[in-house]
Amino acid sequence: MMLTISKTVLLSAMLFQAKADVRYYLNGICFAPDKKLYSTDGHRAFIGEHETDGLNDQVIVAIKGAKPTRFDKAEIDTDTGYVSYFDVHGLRIGAGLCEVIDGRFPDIERLTSTFESKPTNEIGFNAGYLADIEKAAKLYNPEFCGIKIKPNGNTEASIVEFNSGFSNGTLIIMPMRIRGGMGHEHC
Repeated sequence: MMLTISKTVLLSAMLFQAKADVRYYLNGICFAPDKKLYSTDGHRAFIGEHETDGLNDQVIVAIKGAKPTRFDKAEIDTDTGYVSYFDVHGLRIGAGLCEVIDGRFPDIERLTSTFESKPTNEIGFNAGYLADIEKAAKLYNPEFCGIKIKPNGNTEASIVEFNSGFSNGTLIIMPMRIRGGMGHEHC
């Protein structure tokens, strides 16, 4: 199967995927039917879109090694284990390796289906997670890296939306409990 994905979505998904989790299936990116794409590290879950037609079941792929920084699209060949990176003119400018991971990815859409937007006076987040949100926002729109945050109270997951003229992405992020002021929880 040949999977096609934009640079923006691929690099954003890789920011939020698990790196060496014992839940091995989280160490990859899930390409799902209806052009949906998911990644998660258990604390944050990214939802984006891939460009592959005709996908009937989930495929979890781990991209190996360094990626070029100036590509426009990637084509992932799950049969051969190769990834090809293309520029805006369709010329191949790099290649890499990938691995298909056998497993079932968590139902990320279930998290958004029960979402209610509840106001809150304060909410705590891991600052490192916010730095990754900024990186994804810059991928989606380098000149205006704005985001929309939809809080769901201070104990439930919040939704962060990324927008560009070409695609949209969503991040579900769990809040961090901060007891008695700053400095009691670690980053």
